[in-house]
Amino acid sequence: MKRQHQRIFALTVVAAAVSMTARAEGNPQETQTTTSNRSEETVLPMLPVYGEPEETKSATKLDLTVFETPQTVSVVSEDQMNDFDLKEVNSVLKYTPGVTVEKTETDRVYYTARGFDIVNFQQDGVGVPFAFGLNRGADNTAMYEKIEVVKGANGLITGLANPSATVNYVLKRPTDEPQASVSAAAGSWNQRRLEADVSGPLSGDKVKGRLVVTKQQGDSYLDRYEKDLSGIYGILEADFTDRTRASVGLSINDSNNDGVLYGALPLFYSNGSVTNYDRSTSTAPDWAYMDVRKTRTFFELQHDVTDNWQANIHYSHNVEDTEWELLYLAGSPDPETQQGLNGTASYYESKVKEDIVDLYVNGTFEGWGQEHEIVAGVNVSDVSLKGHSVYASSLRNTAVGGDWMKGIARPEFDTYNPSTDSTDIDKKQRSYYVSTRLKASDDLAFLLGARAIKLDQKGVNYSVRQETSETETVPYIGATYEAAVGTMLYASYSKVFNPQVWVDSDFKPLGAAKGVSREVGIKQELNDSGAILTLARFESELNNLGEYASYDSGTNTNIYRGIDIESEGYEVELSGEVSEGLNMSAGYTDLSIKDKDGKDTRTHIPTKQFKLAAAYQLSGIDGLRVGGGLNWQNDIYYNNTKVQGEYMLVDVFASYEPTDHLTLALNLNNITNEKYRESVQNGQSYYGPGRNVMASVTWRY
Repeated sequence: MKRQHQRIFALTVVAAAVSMTARAEGNPQETQTTTSNRSEETVLPMLPVYGEPEETKSATKLDLTVFETPQTVSVVSEDQMNDFDLKEVNSVLKYTPGVTVEKTETDRVYYTARGFDIVNFQQDGVGVPFAFGLNRGADNTAMYEKIEVVKGANGLITGLANPSATVNYVLKRPTDEPQASVSAAAGSWNQRRLEADVSGPLSGDKVKGRLVVTKQQGDSYLDRYEKDLSGIYGILEADFTDRTRASVGLSINDSNNDGVLYGALPLFYSNGSVTNYDRSTSTAPDWAYMDVRKTRTFFELQHDVTDNWQANIHYSHNVEDTEWELLYLAGSPDPETQQGLNGTASYYESKVKEDIVDLYVNGTFEGWGQEHEIVAGVNVSDVSLKGHSVYASSLRNTAVGGDWMKGIARPEFDTYNPSTDSTDIDKKQRSYYVSTRLKASDDLAFLLGARAIKLDQKGVNYSVRQETSETETVPYIGATYEAAVGTMLYASYSKVFNPQVWVDSDFKPLGAAKGVSREVGIKQELNDSGAILTLARFESELNNLGEYASYDSGTNTNIYRGIDIESEGYEVELSGEVSEGLNMSAGYTDLSIKDKDGKDTRTHIPTKQFKLAAAYQLSGIDGLRVGGGLNWQNDIYYNNTKVQGEYMLVDVFASYEPTDHLTLALNLNNITNEKYRESVQNGQSYYGPGRNVMASVTWRY
């Protein structure tokens, strides 16, 4: 088994830290960051902030705050990620109000919001939908300063989307003054993690850099499952002139895991009753593995044309390499003997390449006694998907016996037909967009925009042609009215356009899913704008959404049918510093998902959720910070059978700073040891982790 591992050497981190420290010692001036003030000799405690009180461009690329954006926007800040030890994207989104993390397997994950899959994940507002509709591997959060989630359709920025949400990763940037941090953590199931972050000027005040490296290894509560995660992120920023700036960056995220699930435990016994296994039970053998390397390279150039207008160029080149050997078990076992499952083993290898260019100008202009904003641009993306599967003739839909929980022996992979077992698809997307914020008065503003899209796709996916050409113009309309100081009324409307790669029972392209998304709400600033309370009512309609129907064994093709869905509900969300020393992120979602006949559908998604993350800086004990989190959801079903009752997960943490440079932290997760299933979306499921602990120590300069 040939596997590639990224090797990160501590020498790199130490050398960088020494370099930055030397610069700091040579520059005794007072430094400033966005979250802390430093004296000439010591580092004062940070002032943590949840949410995002400043500008965010995730929804429109306009310079709007969350308060001014006519959609629900959730922001998980770096402080919240640190408090709750949210080191992977899955963990962050589990704490994001209104979002469900559908972990159908250990290393392949779907995400949903408002009843639909989330397929758009971006870095700094630029990206394309998931190539396969899901996320593979484990994405590290160490390189991000915050993660923004814009609920509903986001036609202005993405164009191609479901009326679910868009997730935007906001990268850490170099700081004006030298700073460095190193942390080490250890916890349950032999988990170990090292992380280092070094930032500061490299050549006077013209060139700055930042380097973040991570390494994580450990076992798991699941039988035979082991994680090996590595990450490195580097960025350089340079000021060529007072008006021209450039950035170049590279990130590599390696996820090399053993004993990974492909599919999961059966949901039903042969007698029709719901299965019940130990939390640690896994269908994966010890030889199963998945290696995923995600490499992202980007270049940005900004030029101030005038004091009010800016030209921007963004180019990114993304590559995702995947290799796996996996075992899939299907069927309904006997509750006593566990016999009745058939297994299929496969080796898979794929490469996804993305080249994205985003060119736009933004600025302000005067008119009717008000200042208005406008953004106009063009986005071009080329995506290439290549992959192939190799099967084992001795283990292909073969009965595996009743001892499958101990692990199945590895077979030889010897069956491969290039004409039926390969993927070779090319996608080209061109879009032109414009968005503007027109102020009718100091209190009333209208957001108008549109995105014209042309998508061409050609190629073959497991012997099925994937040729299609789609064009669409997606309009966006929004309005905000500040009825009183700190009270904002808003409404927004967007068309939905989401091309799909699925084929129907005649092996013809299913075509695009189309619909509309609407939202109205009110936002209230609290605690002198330190926190925002949002109450939103939303409705979405999507026609011809691809739903899995059957599997054609002759062509190894999944067959889909188009369905019509209506989603509606409301969300209440509170985020920010609600009072002195108390930060909070909380949200309640109530959702209804109906098909064209008015019947409940997509019942694997919870229709009610409540999420809470709170942290309090104790005033009586300097440096002590405590907090807790709740994640509650109601029942979920599969084929009208309840397979998971409502449950609540409870997490707590405490951190203490004995000195200005040192932080000690302890996180306890699922303290009630709740037993619950992860996603039941595909008719299989496995259990989530029980009670666990993680302790860490962080040094910062």
